[in-house]
Amino acid sequence: MDLLSGPALGALAALGSAVTWTFISLLVRTLSATFDSIRLNALRASLGGLLLLLSVLALDQGAGLARLSARTFALLVVSNVVAIVVGDTLFFESTRHVGLARAMTVSMSYPLITAVFAVALLGETITGRVATGIGLTLGGLVLIVTARETAPPESPHQAWKGLGLAALAALAWAVAVIVLKPPLREMDAATAQAVRLPMAGFILLASPWARGAVARFRQAGRTAQSRVIWLAGLTAASSLMFVAGLKHASAAVATALASTAPLFAIPVGLLFLGERLQVRAVLGAILTVGGIALLT
Repeated sequence: MDLLSGPALGALAALGSAVTWTFISLLVRTLSATFDSIRLNALRASLGGLLLLLSVLALDQGAGLARLSARTFALLVVSNVVAIVVGDTLFFESTRHVGLARAMTVSMSYPLITAVFAVALLGETITGRVATGIGLTLGGLVLIVTARETAPPESPHQAWKGLGLAALAALAWAVAVIVLKPPLREMDAATAQAVRLPMAGFILLASPWARGAVARFRQAGRTAQSRVIWLAGLTAASSLMFVAGLKHASAAVATALASTAPLFAIPVGLLFLGERLQVRAVLGAILTVGGIALLT
């Protein structure tokens, strides 16, 4: 089942996760009038997790899941809770105070925090080429994200609160990656994500904010239901590629490349949403592509 091997393929898997996330974002946008973000996240994670779990069970009859040690399972649980319950919640709250672009800009520090933790706790090494690649990639992404106009925050207090929450979200995501890395040394990416993604869906569905998600799905029309199913499939694929990238590449490289979805959103926005191309976004794209070339 472990089809990817080697740092190069790990980097490609992380990039694949970013590309897939771009189309996930596009689908989410088309469903925003039918579902709120939390209920939609709960549906896509639970359905995508179920699809991934059934696929793993069908391919290896649950042998990989049966070999999970208590320690490994605990680390998978902790990484999930820290990433989803803590990190995602803090990020969504930060967008309410400073807008999506500012929140994303601050949260993009998460690959840098991950790199520091990976060196200190996992013994990974950061070469000059990797450091330069990460710097170019993240710098380009900041230009791309900030190219979109956003409303100014209502007050300085609100701005500082939102930026602080986004920084804490980045810290939580970095911690989740570091906690996830050790289990991946003894298991394949598909088995790991067959545990994590259904668990994420369960956590979200059990939260009070996602109450009524299943009923809302049943009431939605066939078009919306089919889009949710496609969204779940893309979520399973994207999450699997992210974990595969993290398993086979370094934590610093995998997280930097998996964060490049804004780059791929540029052609998608041009082709499907009629968005205008801005000079800052073009410069950001050039920098990001250069960073990706160094990292791969």
